[in-house]
Amino acid sequence: MNPNGTSQNCSECGTKVPKTLSDRLHVCPECGLTLDCDHNAAINIKHLAVGHSVNKAQVTSDAIAGVTEKPALYA
Repeated sequence: MNPNGTSQNCSECGTKVPKTLSDRLHVCPECGLTLDCDHNAAINIKHLAVGHSVNKAQVTSDAIAGVTEKPALYA
């Protein structure tokens, strides 16, 4: 898994939001998502881990906000 771009892409809509290392806040001009850069990157890394792209918007269920992967039926 390649983490390149995980801090540059919006974890909500996938828009590329260029930052420098000194920028600590992610503010997306497209969807308005505002959160810590590390938190944004962590969400993108999670999306990569479950097989989603960080370059396009993630579809989330309205029933369970923030859940982007299908839960396993049996543990």
